[in-house]
Amino acid sequence: AHRAGGTAYASTAGTKHTMAAVLETGGQVDLACHTEIEIFFAAMRIKKMDWSSESDPFAVFYMKSNSNNQFVEVGRTEVIYDQPNPRWTKQFKIDYFFEEIQTCLVKIYDEDKAGVHDLSKHDFCGQAQFTLGHLMGGAGQLTVPIQGGGQLVAHAEEISACAEHVSFQLRGIKLKNKAGFFGTSDPFITGSRISEGGRPVRFYKSEVIMDNLSPTWPKVNMSVQKVCNGDIDRPLLFEVWDWDSRGKHVNMGDFTTSVRELADNGAGFKFAVNSDKERKNPSKNRGHVAVTHAMLYRSNTVIDYLRGGMEINVVVGIDYTGSNGNPALPGTLHYCDPTGMTFNQYQTAITSVLAVLQEYDHDQLFPVYGFGGRIQTANGRQVSHCFPIVPEVYAHGMSGVLDAYKMSLSQVGLSGPTLFSQLIGASAGLARNTADGQMGNYTVLLIITDGVINDMQKTMDAIVEAAELPMSIIIVGVGNADFTDMVVLDADDHPIHNSAGKRAARDIVQFVKMNDFNGLGQEARLAKEVIAEIPDQILSYAKMRNIAPKQPVAQEMPTVEGLYMGGQAEEVAPAAPIPSKSTMAAGGARPAPPVAVASHLMPAHGGAAPSAPPAYGGAPPGYGAAPSAPPPPAYGAAPPGYGQAPPPAYNVGPRGSAPAWPKARQVNAMQATVVEVVQEPRRTDAQRRTSAQGAALFAMANGNV
Repeated sequence: AHRAGGTAYASTAGTKHTMAAVLETGGQVDLACHTEIEIFFAAMRIKKMDWSSESDPFAVFYMKSNSNNQFVEVGRTEVIYDQPNPRWTKQFKIDYFFEEIQTCLVKIYDEDKAGVHDLSKHDFCGQAQFTLGHLMGGAGQLTVPIQGGGQLVAHAEEISACAEHVSFQLRGIKLKNKAGFFGTSDPFITGSRISEGGRPVRFYKSEVIMDNLSPTWPKVNMSVQKVCNGDIDRPLLFEVWDWDSRGKHVNMGDFTTSVRELADNGAGFKFAVNSDKERKNPSKNRGHVAVTHAMLYRSNTVIDYLRGGMEINVVVGIDYTGSNGNPALPGTLHYCDPTGMTFNQYQTAITSVLAVLQEYDHDQLFPVYGFGGRIQTANGRQVSHCFPIVPEVYAHGMSGVLDAYKMSLSQVGLSGPTLFSQLIGASAGLARNTADGQMGNYTVLLIITDGVINDMQKTMDAIVEAAELPMSIIIVGVGNADFTDMVVLDADDHPIHNSAGKRAARDIVQFVKMNDFNGLGQEARLAKEVIAEIPDQILSYAKMRNIAPKQPVAQEMPTVEGLYMGGQAEEVAPAAPIPSKSTMAAGGARPAPPVAVASHLMPAHGGAAPSAPPAYGGAPPGYGAAPSAPPPPAYGAAPPGYGQAPPPAYNVGPRGSAPAWPKARQVNAMQATVVEVVQEPRRTDAQRRTSAQGAALFAMANGNV
């Protein structure tokens, strides 16, 4: 087992790391008493911050990190305007560990400037602190005082995974007016599920329809997990309210139903809206709420697309800027233990992500790129912001990526600044070139970095463009730098826009800080967190392009080749797209790695198929023949080639540009100094589904264990 920070490694390449050992038992994950829960928050009697109106509260949820004992933001609720007793509908999904003390902090603010992420621009109302153990030990319900006035109410339940969704639309019919003789009510409706402890937990709030006693509220599409946590018979409480600008909304009545009842009765079914007193007399009511549309349906999952042949292509991007420190000095971020007993944070990030996602790459060939480093070019050593760290571009398997990274530290000089836009543009080129319109390929760019971005706006421009493609971006922050910009790119709360004001079509970035996951089961927890959003991002792209899963197939997925140069930069030339595997192979016979490079650094596939093995009991090819290679030199003699000129340096383009696209003549010229690498047989879909390593964690992140 290994863990960043000093836990021993048994060996280097080929070592069974923690996650592999955990997943060997049929793909099951058992991290002590680990489970995934969802938390909802409500508050009562929040301190009034504005003299002329009630507060507009929102809550910020933090959890204490085990590594540095600091609170880390998990997320934020929506803003509820003019309401001293808010019941937020935002749900937070987190991991609960029975054996750990997990301290939670909730800070409540009164919104002053709409859409501003900086909390210093809002009024602080108070905070409350508790532990998950206290919450779960109280049957998932807990009320704690808010320092500053009021009370915080937390509800928690274990998540039940399900792929079903419910769609419904409601309208009011002759609701009872609560606005007095000279006014008309402004109704809105809320939905709450009855928790396991018997309390209502709000999951839905409609928009307000002004001056209308027969309103039609917008259609709702929600996961069954959010509505009723997978139990379609769980009671649901719908309440109709008359909106008040001061936050003192007036209850107009309510009714109780369930997901099953909504779906079974469908359009035309009516519920009588009653108060508690009127419920005793069925002839009295405050109007009705009718169902205009209701449907329970199963949505597509990532598993459906994987069974249809979707392949996940992972691109690894490594930060070679000078802020990482001298790789030769222990304690710096790039320092590699020469004994192989411990991993640095870059190595841990690579193993955490690839151990899971490599199971969904058919040939496990990964392009490995660097940025911010100084490399050898025809014009001397120059800084590049998008360069392959090995001439073959692709490394084979997780061990190949680790060895290529370790080897590069003696060849690439650390420099700067930290620029993301070229690497994102090149990866977007790969995503576009391999897109087939049928979800045959999906690209995931893993960026491991230690510092502040120096091209923030260009990076946002590149992300907005990449959001239109089958692509996701994972950013893992290592070290203790300020990662504020990374949180902005994550865009969980506020979508990003490009320099022209265009909004990203979908959220494709997930940022994780490595130091937040130190402790028990670091790799498995980090892996689960970094890939947690990928299933939803894959589904969001499929939905945006209206792509349905294909039927399970066994043949090779087609690719459509083309050129896409990525986002244009003003001062620096854009990076060329990462060549697809089929493009690499189109230049001729499949190249193999040079002798000086480890044999696992495999180039793209697509060459001639390997010859069939000899018959059982037969002699292997070449047995008994004279050796093809010359014998080694006599003792004390110079080795072959000694004193000759060294081979030419790996050619890179002009200053500031990305490496040249590999050409057929370059590939052919390498064949005189390469060794034969036999292509591994292609695994069937059944073999990939039964693969132990990585399958369980990816399924967990997709909500299917």
